[in-house]
Amino acid sequence: MASLSLAGVSKEFNKMTAVSPLSLDIADGELVCLLGPSGSGKSTLLRMIGGFEAPSSGQVLIAGQDVAHTRPDKRPTAMVFQSHALWTHMNVFDNVAFGLKLRKLSKAAIETKVMEALELVGLGGYHKRMPRQLSGGQQQRVAIARCLVLEPKILLMDEPFASLDQHLRERLREEVRQIQRKLKITTLFVTHAQDEALALADRIVVMSMGAIEQVGTPDDIYANPQTQFVANFIGTMNMIPGAVSGGRIRASGFDLDAGFSDGPATLAIRPEDFAITETGTTVLVKRVVNLGPFLLAEAEHADGTAITVHLDKTHPVREGSSLTLTAKRHAIYRDGEKPYRSQPTA
Repeated sequence: MASLSLAGVSKEFNKMTAVSPLSLDIADGELVCLLGPSGSGKSTLLRMIGGFEAPSSGQVLIAGQDVAHTRPDKRPTAMVFQSHALWTHMNVFDNVAFGLKLRKLSKAAIETKVMEALELVGLGGYHKRMPRQLSGGQQQRVAIARCLVLEPKILLMDEPFASLDQHLRERLREEVRQIQRKLKITTLFVTHAQDEALALADRIVVMSMGAIEQVGTPDDIYANPQTQFVANFIGTMNMIPGAVSGGRIRASGFDLDAGFSDGPATLAIRPEDFAITETGTTVLVKRVVNLGPFLLAEAEHADGTAITVHLDKTHPVREGSSLTLTAKRHAIYRDGEKPYRSQPTA
């Protein structure tokens, strides 16, 4: 397979910046998720790597060779799009074989490669079916096989499961991960779904407004978000406005160590990082949701601040009751400054 390096890559459309100059290195065999909301630039970045958009500046280096201005069909990449993009007049075999026929391979070689690719995606025996005879998940498997059969050095996937239901998405992403590990193929996967990125990726690249906010492993991104955007975007986070004074932050009844200079700041606490105590901040429970392994309590402080808390199911709580909370760990954010994180308490 191959490594991928982006060096100062950017994209402008009619003087509007879609992707600000950025650099990123992806190792051979790594699966990296580009994660961000709509308009963050993640799909535009993927299309520049695949050759479907020309960068306004920078280099796209695959195994050390700059392909920034090379045609898509001349790059060692293959892309799976959100839409299956299958030819409806061709059966499954011919859809998967199309690229190989353009390469003038022999009939025997094409048949061997196509059947192996279909087996790999769990569609052995489906080669004679037409796309209309397949489910959405099966059509996407054909689209994946059509890419894999070309033996690309880098596989690009642009929200391939966005149109599928949640259960099928979860199943297919696990299958993709297994295939990726088996083939050891360098893969970039675009998604706006954090659960997908956390489940799939070796590393996550969080994007916002055409720029990279943070790069890290799923564990690091979740546990140590480096910006307020990442903290708010990944998982659920209580973001509570407050003020620092004398090394303490005070926000909606919480009084916690800060490690910041005096001034306004935002207190951040994960729902699972609250502890029920006898002394602390009191909130009123507005709603309780049973999420299986735990209870989710939607509560409110007296100043109107909404607080979300995850509780052990053995803890009795009901709507209208009060909870007294403290934080087992917390973070503090202020624009332009490195975040502060407390040491977790028992």
